[in-house]
Amino acid sequence: MNLRKTSSLGVLSLALLLPLSACTADEQTAPSESSQSVVLKLARGEQPVEQALAEVYKNALKAKGYEVQINKSSDNPYQQVFDGQADIAVDYAGAALSLSKDQATIAGEDGVLSVDDLKKLRTEINDSNDKIEALDLSAANAGKVLVMSSAEAQTHSVDSLSSLAGACEKLTIITDDSNTKNLETTLKTEGCEKPKVSVVKTDDLATQLRASVDRAVAVSAGNAMISDEGFKSISDTAKLFNAQPLMLLASSAVDDKARGELNKVTGDLSQQTLVDLNRMVNAPGAMKPAQAATRWEWIIE
Repeated sequence: MNLRKTSSLGVLSLALLLPLSACTADEQTAPSESSQSVVLKLARGEQPVEQALAEVYKNALKAKGYEVQINKSSDNPYQQVFDGQADIAVDYAGAALSLSKDQATIAGEDGVLSVDDLKKLRTEINDSNDKIEALDLSAANAGKVLVMSSAEAQTHSVDSLSSLAGACEKLTIITDDSNTKNLETTLKTEGCEKPKVSVVKTDDLATQLRASVDRAVAVSAGNAMISDEGFKSISDTAKLFNAQPLMLLASSAVDDKARGELNKVTGDLSQQTLVDLNRMVNAPGAMKPAQAATRWEWIIE
């Protein structure tokens, strides 16, 4: 069973009938037992910033008296909750799209997930299943934007999506997403008749941006390279790409107090905080995720 490939909440909910890792053996006493008496297992993604955020959530829960164990990083943290391997999953909300009964309705005609779409998805998940809860969406958004050097933006008179569309015959859009259909369609809708899109490996995006000549590069809005190296994010281009706020899933083993603490941490995750975390764990001489998490109180002040 793979959450990124199945669209049936009915099928997925069967997995929740299995005992979760943090449940007690005595089903009669489980509902009244606090999560503080068990070890909560936390699933996280493989990217350094996802690992650092998991450490932040872990530290916040431990400060309130909970025992927390972080699972081995996975490309599908949400799945671990449904499989009973974790009680909490840290991931970006778009990864939960396969939980929707009608993915096309959530994404809309353009096929691009907006923050409002993801709010609807969260509501659907919470209305459809009482074994898990999709917690709050973060204000921070790791979704992509188109970025150019300031010189290139000035050369092509680009300062917004509409002006980029007007100059698109001179520009190549660089992305690491092999599925370019939605991007090309949305660019056409914005007035770019024949968009030129080139797909590169993720590791090549930074090089493509630094060698920016007649191109705009799609990178995460949380990438510290944008501000640190003086690049220009093009206004309104975030709507060309899926929004990626953070969203946690919590199993029924996680009590209300712990859920409140998790939501508090998510509420403290601003766009600048996301950039700061990315800087610490991705730059040359990067910190380990656990080390970056110890700086959390500094960067949220």
